[in-house]
Amino acid sequence: MILLLAPLIAIAVIAGAALLLRVQRGEQRELVGSVVETVAGSGELPSILYFTGEACTICHTAQRPALHALAAGLDSGMEIREIDIAVEPDLARRYRVMSLPTTIVLDGSGQVTDINVGFTTGEVLRRQLVDAGMPVAA
Repeated sequence: MILLLAPLIAIAVIAGAALLLRVQRGEQRELVGSVVETVAGSGELPSILYFTGEACTICHTAQRPALHALAAGLDSGMEIREIDIAVEPDLARRYRVMSLPTTIVLDGSGQVTDINVGFTTGEVLRRQLVDAGMPVAA
């Protein structure tokens, strides 16, 4: 009897976890468009907040190199701010960061335009920066 219930219990647990993740993602999306923090020196250009942690392997092996490659081709006035959640937990809490890495794109006025949970390619971030108002070279 218990062997027959095991698959049903597993399905219920997976469905519950999926629902919780969907709710979390929805709460993060509520931030889009609201000013949470003005990035110092952001001026009129969009910027990226990159949330990371010491134990986040994907942050160090994939996301950071992708951001460094992206930064090499950006205007020198653009800011990519790396935020260690252990050092700045209040900032991570304000942005409702629950997974690492998380990148948040801000427009020139500090408005949140995009939230990326998990690894995000430099190409996607560049497109989001353009959408947020980054000038494109002709």
